[in-house]
Amino acid sequence: MFDLLTNILVWIVAIPILINLFNIIPKEWFRYIGLFIFGVVLIIGFVNLRFVDQPVPKLVIDLFTFPFTVTGIILLLLFFNLLRLKNPKSYVKSGKEVDNKNALAKLEKVSLEILIAFIIFAIASNNAFSTLFISYLEQQGDNAMEQSQRRQVVNLTEQDLADIKRNVFEVIVVLADNTPYEPSLLEAARVWQNAIRKPIILVSGGKETGLPAGYPCAIAPENPPFRTRETVRDEIASRAGVTNIGLKYDARYDGYFSDRKAPTEPLNKVPMTDADDMCAFLTRLPNAIPRSSILVEASGLTIRSSGEEIKKLEEKKIIGVDPKTHAKILLLATPLEGSRTFLSFRNQGLNVTLRTIYPTETARRNADDRPWPLKPSLRIKPEFFLFSAESYLRSERAWNEFKQLVVYTLRFWMQPPVTDQRPYLPTPTGKAT
Repeated sequence: MFDLLTNILVWIVAIPILINLFNIIPKEWFRYIGLFIFGVVLIIGFVNLRFVDQPVPKLVIDLFTFPFTVTGIILLLLFFNLLRLKNPKSYVKSGKEVDNKNALAKLEKVSLEILIAFIIFAIASNNAFSTLFISYLEQQGDNAMEQSQRRQVVNLTEQDLADIKRNVFEVIVVLADNTPYEPSLLEAARVWQNAIRKPIILVSGGKETGLPAGYPCAIAPENPPFRTRETVRDEIASRAGVTNIGLKYDARYDGYFSDRKAPTEPLNKVPMTDADDMCAFLTRLPNAIPRSSILVEASGLTIRSSGEEIKKLEEKKIIGVDPKTHAKILLLATPLEGSRTFLSFRNQGLNVTLRTIYPTETARRNADDRPWPLKPSLRIKPEFFLFSAESYLRSERAWNEFKQLVVYTLRFWMQPPVTDQRPYLPTPTGKAT
């Protein structure tokens, strides 16, 4: 009832304001507002098309969206102002009674826009600002990690409660779109080694590496008579009655996984993807992960599409122990993309727990010393007054992540996080409320 009365009160106040604005705003403005709304609708409709994630359309889109990068904004400001100054004789006139006010106005505008370009460049390359931009996104990733721990108590069984306390997972997911992914792979291997009930490590990345076609997970090709076609097939999807040395699953060879007794036909080589590189990385570690615990997902090109492919695997019951519940997934991601990754996976109904992995130990230590206003205390360091190319690169990356968050929001790909409303687990005391 309180919400209803509040909404009624808001409309009682808003309607007179809207009527007054309608009378004040020039009618010509409504045409521009209508065009703006129409443009927004077109953009939302376009970005929701799946084909824009494919390599060639994505390249075209990246080309057209280049002006919206930090570098693109600066270059365009400089380029267009250079064109304005290209032929000064066209707007600067000579003579005693000549009025050059228009020329002065143009020069002032050029000076202002060049100053804006300089300010953007200075902010982007400044150590303090770049640290603040990156730290803000990393803070959101840490917040998402805390949010991912929350579960509605009414939906939890006793086994769920026990698994939460013991950090038991059925699947560990590492995405190639979260770069660099090597630290996440090392963390996945560590979790797998320490787990009593061994989970599946799912590596997802459909971007082709450009290497010659081969077998998944960088499996060596045939070399008769020592290495036969059947040997290669067993390392991909082991035949019935043979010791399982193959992968957990790879959709590119679905026929061999669905029918272990199927005869080994000529094995088709497939394009090498990031997922294959990730799988090979895991199998070459000192404490190598067996291929039987690795699931290669070589179709996902983005965080969203990887989630869609994982959802399909769950629906096919390729992952997940209990057919009545969602698979318990540990999602490893970089802090920069952690928030977007978690909210996207949660939006698809996946039961994920996020763990953010910093690329280096130095980056992790820096995360504990984030600048003001992310931390209450203001500490001014000498390096904050310096500029560097590394800071510019960090600012560009932060800006790109902000844009991705906007795109994912426009495509309705992110589910808002769970609020502080009780009941949820875990509570600060570790007990259910």
